[in-house]
Amino acid sequence: MQQVEFFPLDAVPPRVRSALLGEFEGRWPTVQEVAQISDRHWLATPDIGPSTLEKIHSVLRPKACQGDSASHQMTDTELLIRLEFIQEELRRIQRTVEARSGRNSGRTYQGRGNG
Repeated sequence: MQQVEFFPLDAVPPRVRSALLGEFEGRWPTVQEVAQISDRHWLATPDIGPSTLEKIHSVLRPKACQGDSASHQMTDTELLIRLEFIQEELRRIQRTVEARSGRNSGRTYQGRGNG
């Protein structure tokens, strides 16, 4: 996406959309206009807190990477480190799900017997 294109308001929740339109006095802003506003300014804007700002950033990030992909490439070492981190995170999630499903099945049977 080029910087002169309109910011995809439909990609953000209604509250964020409303805050963006309010900041630009009802006018649909471009990606460049939204990206040029500092985080400090956004956080001083009513209805924009850290989580709302993160939603704005999440829409801007992929767009910025498309235009300058060479500067955002990861080395093989960085990719391997990232892969190992994601694999470990997946193993933790699997253990958590397994532990919860084991506890929930026990609760289900206990709950029905107390009636």
